[in-house]
Amino acid sequence: MEWTIGDVLWQLFFLGLLVLLVVMIVKIIRFFQKHTKGVSSVEKKMKELEGRINKDKK
Repeated sequence: MEWTIGDVLWQLFFLGLLVLLVVMIVKIIRFFQKHTKGVSSVEKKMKELEGRINKDKK
C-alpha cells in the first residue's frame, strides 16, 4: 500500500485529536477532584460554625 501525503496528514490530524481528547479528560477529572475537595472543606467549616452557634445559644 502506498501512502500519500494526504493519508499521512489525516492520520496525524486524528492522532492529534485523540491526544487532545485524552488531555481534556485528564484536566476535567483533576478539576472535579479539586472542586470536591473544596466543597468538603466548606462543609466542615459550616459544621464548625453551627457548633459555635449552638454553644452560644446554650
